[in-house]
Amino acid sequence: MKRLTIGADACTETLALLITMAWADGRLDEKEKASVLAASEVFNLTKELRDRIDQILEKPMPVEELLVEGLSTRDKAFAFVAAAWMSGVDSDVDEKEQQLLDRAADLLGLDAARKTELLRIARDLEPLRKGDGSWTNELVSLFKAIPARLEGEGDFEVAFE
Repeated sequence: MKRLTIGADACTETLALLITMAWADGRLDEKEKASVLAASEVFNLTKELRDRIDQILEKPMPVEELLVEGLSTRDKAFAFVAAAWMSGVDSDVDEKEQQLLDRAADLLGLDAARKTELLRIARDLEPLRKGDGSWTNELVSLFKAIPARLEGEGDFEVAFE
């Protein structure tokens, strides 16, 4: 079994991108906030990184302010897949969400072919939504599913560090 790790910075900036996507409609409801906070606990984020998440939950942040320059190519792909998945949560990608995804792709340095490939992965992951009302569980399932899809076939264990 291959062990795939997702670092704290990748988890934090991916959550930040998801929050930014959630703010695309101009509001963030309490259920979304609570889920992101619970997910940040599951991912063992430090207090400093959780404080960053708290700030983004309170006030929308331009996607260009995400701290992605230190992320690996795999981590950037991970973040984009998660954001694309989030944009399809309601089965309808709003124009504002599409524009935000396009800006995120540019920020993450994704060319058109890679962006198309990652969008396909995100759409393939859509069945992860269980409809049980627990965004926390869905986010954790998503974060565990993406790395194996990015790596290809094989038996993988995902760990958050």
